[in-house]
Amino acid sequence: MLDHRKLPRRVGIYCRLSYAPDGSLEKVERQETDCRQLGARLDWPISEQHVYVDNSRSAWQRNRKRPAWDRMLEAVEAGYEGDGIDGLLIYHGDRLIRQPYDLETLIGLAEHKGFRVASPSGTRDLDSPDDRYILRIEAAGACREVDALVRRVRRANQMLAEKGLRRGGGRYRPFGFGVETGRVVVRQGRRPGQGERLVPEVDWNQVRPDEAKLIVQAAERLLAGQRTYAIARWLSTRCSTTAGNPWSRPALRAMLLSPRIAGLTEYEGTLYRAVWDPIISHEMWEGVRAVYRHNAEAQPHRGRERRSLLSGVAECGRGCGGRFRAASGGRRKASRLYACEGCGLARNMQYVDAWVEGHVVQLLQDPRLAEELARGAGRPGVAAEIGALEARKAELERVIEQAADDPDVDPVLAMRTLAGYKRRLDGLRQELAGSSRLRMVGRLMGVSREEWEAEPVDVRSAVVAALFRVVIMPVGRRGPGFDPSSVLVERRLGEGG
Repeated sequence: MLDHRKLPRRVGIYCRLSYAPDGSLEKVERQETDCRQLGARLDWPISEQHVYVDNSRSAWQRNRKRPAWDRMLEAVEAGYEGDGIDGLLIYHGDRLIRQPYDLETLIGLAEHKGFRVASPSGTRDLDSPDDRYILRIEAAGACREVDALVRRVRRANQMLAEKGLRRGGGRYRPFGFGVETGRVVVRQGRRPGQGERLVPEVDWNQVRPDEAKLIVQAAERLLAGQRTYAIARWLSTRCSTTAGNPWSRPALRAMLLSPRIAGLTEYEGTLYRAVWDPIISHEMWEGVRAVYRHNAEAQPHRGRERRSLLSGVAECGRGCGGRFRAASGGRRKASRLYACEGCGLARNMQYVDAWVEGHVVQLLQDPRLAEELARGAGRPGVAAEIGALEARKAELERVIEQAADDPDVDPVLAMRTLAGYKRRLDGLRQELAGSSRLRMVGRLMGVSREEWEAEPVDVRSAVVAALFRVVIMPVGRRGPGFDPSSVLVERRLGEGG
């Protein structure tokens, strides 16, 4: 029999379910029902304002947020005198804690408060050294069980990746993939009370031609220099995401950087050839990755959408190190002036754009540029070389992690080799990015002035940056008109211009 003099006076309930992808509360409600029945048998008074539920929340990762757990700890710390709790009902010990760290946190807050924890397996007093010892053993066992489960899952995922497969079962199908087979399968309803239902069977490894065409066009637009915001806006006029939402820049980036569209699957940084067909080539996919890396490093333009040709491209000739942007201020002023972000030097946007674009169109109509682009084209197979080096680099990183337990591994030599891999990868990626810029320029060879002006402004700006270095100088005289000597347009490819 329990000592009723030590019975808790205000008791809470804590329930947790690790995985509920449909948001179902059925299982945690069942846990709460069992806890209420246990409280009635023990004659523990349950406080309705202290019922805590963490649905679809894992407890084995220390950095995983559990809002109800945090509120429950606050109630434990407050205690009975502070309108908190001095007892807790749980369905099972592993619903409360999965890590020894969580148990020690709970013990630290409940120390010397006569705090009691009860489950169908027994009642524990956190002030009792013997009960704390049992709880620590149970927590260590739960932690070991989770570690073994994670190890098995990771090994299974690695074996799937090596076979060119990946674990499915996501809520939304990947864009570009998923074709109905004509058969039906039985699925359990997502909400409580819903029974089984028949749904069409979908082959996740089959390419959808209509969406694949859009993926290719989006990748080509990115490699041609179009801004990601403009590509996402264009794609939204053609279709929605598989979740039914308009395309955004993050959604576009996730789709274009997914190894799946290149016929690859990835596990812990290593790429494997997948069993499904690629939508774009490995070379094009590596080019897309290079463009995103380059954009992340450079960030030449501020804002959601480029509206001016030379914003972030033109340099200041006064030596201040600044670049020109569309002038801020009133709408009329912002639409007609470039201003240096360093010294404030300003120029008429219309005159400068016309002068620079005249140089660009003239060069694009020069047949000698085509020969120059052909000579500067990148080597074939660069993307494959990057993939092979990345695989060797990932393997070496695993060896370095195990170096402390392997006396045959020289960690210094391994680190030097790893640094060599990184230098070689950086060089190959820069080469691939350069090839992407050359392809972008080559696409516009021979365009007329009207065709050039029909291109999106972000594409035209990228071509200008690839072909020329634009420097705006201070003028020697004041007055109306445009002084061509105040804008230097220097060739980046080949000689003069």
